[in-house]
Amino acid sequence: MSSNLFSRIALLPQLIKDGKAKYLWTAFLNRLNSKEIAFGFKRDLSVPYKKPRTLKPITIREFKKEDEVFFVDNPNNGLINNFHTCYVGITKDEIPCARVWLIDSSQNKTLKNTWGERFPQLKADEVLLENVFTVPKYRGMGVIPAFLYDVAEKSRELGAKYAITFGEVKNINTSRSYDYAGFTPYIVRTVSYFLFIKSIKYEELSEEKMAFYNKSINRKTPKK
Repeated sequence: MSSNLFSRIALLPQLIKDGKAKYLWTAFLNRLNSKEIAFGFKRDLSVPYKKPRTLKPITIREFKKEDEVFFVDNPNNGLINNFHTCYVGITKDEIPCARVWLIDSSQNKTLKNTWGERFPQLKADEVLLENVFTVPKYRGMGVIPAFLYDVAEKSRELGAKYAITFGEVKNINTSRSYDYAGFTPYIVRTVSYFLFIKSIKYEELSEEKMAFYNKSINRKTPKK
């Protein structure tokens, strides 16, 4: 039995205690038979990009334990907490409104042990932005593009040249947010489950998938 599976089993009592039985049931059904197709997005941090406008100006800082109360609506199984660098977006009143984990290549072993092949091993000049979440009351204000832009810029200050992230192909709002933040799709990942057996496949971005992406974000021509 893999250490990843042991970790998930160990989390079950806490998830039930935290009232996440619905999350557990959904996860169970997904593992019976499901397919998730996601774009892998990348931003070249060496290329200047203008920060997106937002209706709710924010700044960023590292996550504090007391911030957790603002993210009770963030559904996850707790495995993201294996990673040590998390940033939050805060309003001018210092209220946390968004968060994301910034994972660099020094955490490749943890990335592999936690999610197997679900994410690629990071190169020395790459960072992964994962589990991005906006507090519900702040959605629809353009927070995420500005927030991701700021976190990506922070990673550039730390020596990264590329920031990558993943978002489901069917989630048009996510694709638009990443596009506004300067990210472009570069790969397609398919995660399938059938009777609890998981398979993961990476493919180059086809012309068909790119055409779908451009149409979904209302772009007539590819971004240069």
